[in-house]
Amino acid sequence: MRKFLFASHGRFADGIRDSLEMVVGKNEDISTLCAYTEDVPDIKLSVQKFMSTLGSQDEAIVITDISKGSVTNEFITHLDDPRLHLITGLNLPLLIALILENPDTDDTQALIRTAVLESKETIQYCNDVLFNSTPKSDDF
Repeated sequence: MRKFLFASHGRFADGIRDSLEMVVGKNEDISTLCAYTEDVPDIKLSVQKFMSTLGSQDEAIVITDISKGSVTNEFITHLDDPRLHLITGLNLPLLIALILENPDTDDTQALIRTAVLESKETIQYCNDVLFNSTPKSDDF
């Protein structure tokens, strides 16, 4: 089973899960880890606990908020576990692509690579798009 964990500093992970659910509906395979809050005072222990919940046939896609941040760094220590896929740059377009794009595929690495590529394309400086470039039919 493929499980998703959104992990962030503070409550960002909970908030983005709420936003995602508005778009794609509730998903029982999504959980959050909000580090450095009263619910998660010890990130190392919380990550170990999450990893211990994974069954032998499970895959975990963990999406963290900041590359090279403490939350990401704690998951990096578990990358020798082949069940773990770690992505940084938690954002809504990335999550939508991960959840909606080929959800039944067995190729988790391909799913992740496609979602990351698609979500990168959604980051734009709108002023440049609208005022400094030749309009294209696919802009906005």
